[in-house]
Amino acid sequence: MEAMDDVYTKKMQNTYEDEEERKHFQRIVSAFKYYKPHSLQRVKKTESYLLSLPTHHQKLLTKYREHLQNVKMCIENNDEIIKLIIKDVSHIFENVNPSSERNESTLNPRPVLADQEKVQATIKQLVRDWSVEGTDERNACYQPIIDEIIQLFPHDICTPAEIQVLVPGAGLGRLAYEIAKRGYTCQGNEFSLFMLFASHFVLNKCRGVNSYKVHPWVHQYMNNLEAGHQTQAIFFPDVNPSDLPENAQFSMTAGDFLEVVYLI
Repeated sequence: MEAMDDVYTKKMQNTYEDEEERKHFQRIVSAFKYYKPHSLQRVKKTESYLLSLPTHHQKLLTKYREHLQNVKMCIENNDEIIKLIIKDVSHIFENVNPSSERNESTLNPRPVLADQEKVQATIKQLVRDWSVEGTDERNACYQPIIDEIIQLFPHDICTPAEIQVLVPGAGLGRLAYEIAKRGYTCQGNEFSLFMLFASHFVLNKCRGVNSYKVHPWVHQYMNNLEAGHQTQAIFFPDVNPSDLPENAQFSMTAGDFLEVVYLI
């Protein structure tokens, strides 16, 4: 009887964990979907304030009103990229089935502010990992790691494909990609679904160089030297993600680094 109880308890626990995973998955998808209306709320609030000013004051702010129109266009463009990012996310994980029968409020929970900040941070991460503008930061953060790997396992005394490298906290996957590009077997591990969704898009859907653009600082209304800095466009990816050695061993895995079992 105890064995039966143990099996039942374990089954209930797994069911609960699966349900929690689905809810978390849908929460992140909803956060991406809510990006546009959330971002436009800030613009509409400013526009409403401008309309409350005396007419002669409004005329003095004509250029700023034009700038707000540009901001809205940038948000629209970011939203188009987001739609591409989440288009196929339901196929990333086998144990998450977003089409399961549930009410609308469960499938599309209203995202919290913290989730919107993470969506914005994900857009900015595209700059760091996959744009020309992020080169200096990558050279400072990633290059020392790459250099150390090459020094420890030089090509002239070992077979790179036999060297297995794990990259925890892989983010959008650029470091793991660079390691795999040099012939090493590499697996990136990431816990955040925000990062996993975006890295899946870049690594599996982007072909060609600088074929997409985002406006990573469009949500930054202060500390801009000029209006154009807020609406600046950044193109990505700066390299073709499919440009890897023919037999490259490169993969990304999801989950907590301390809990996931690695088989590479």
